[in-house]
Amino acid sequence: MRNGVNVHWRPQHELCHPCDINYDFIGRFENINHDAEYVLAKLSASERRSWNLSFPILNAFNSSASASQQERLSFYASVPRDIIETLVRKYQLDYQLFGYDYRWVYQN
Repeated sequence: MRNGVNVHWRPQHELCHPCDINYDFIGRFENINHDAEYVLAKLSASERRSWNLSFPILNAFNSSASASQQERLSFYASVPRDIIETLVRKYQLDYQLFGYDYRWVYQN
C-alpha cells in the first residue's frame, strides 16, 4: 500500500506511467479478446500455436464509451452525487489518457 491506498484502487497513470514510457499498445478490457489476438499476432506467438484464451465476462454495466448518459446515471442512481464527482476527479487523468468519457457526470 502506498499512502494507505491498495494498488488495485490507485489511478492507472500512477502505476503504468504513460507520460514516461512510450507504449506502442494499450488494450482495453472491453475489447480483451480482440486485443489479446492482436498482441499475440504482433508477437508472432499465434503462428505456430493454437491458443485457447478465455477471459471473464464483462460486468453487467459495460463502462465503454458507447454507454449512454442515461445508462450511466441509472447505474449510479443509488450513489450520492458528491461521491461520484469525487471519484471522477480522482481518476479524471485516467479517463482522459485512456479515452473514456467522464463528462457525463457533470451533465444533468
